[in-house]
Amino acid sequence: MAYFNVMQTKEKLYELLGMLEDGEENQIVITRKGKPVAKIVSYTEEPASYRIGVAKGKFVVPDDFDAANEEIAKMFVIN
Repeated sequence: MAYFNVMQTKEKLYELLGMLEDGEENQIVITRKGKPVAKIVSYTEEPASYRIGVAKGKFVVPDDFDAANEEIAKMFVIN
């Protein structure tokens, strides 16, 4: 983790992004008056296979789940 003040961040943003891309740093903390105020982290995208079905088996859909469909549909009718 590397720390940079606001002015350094403004001057070296391109370089800081390169540090994240190259894996040299995994996060950069931006400080103002010596206190951390923000964090820049490497962006990692999870493959869809890890997100889809993540809640499988964690809840049960009730039998009457669709019971209010007509009532809800009426709420969206524009007169």
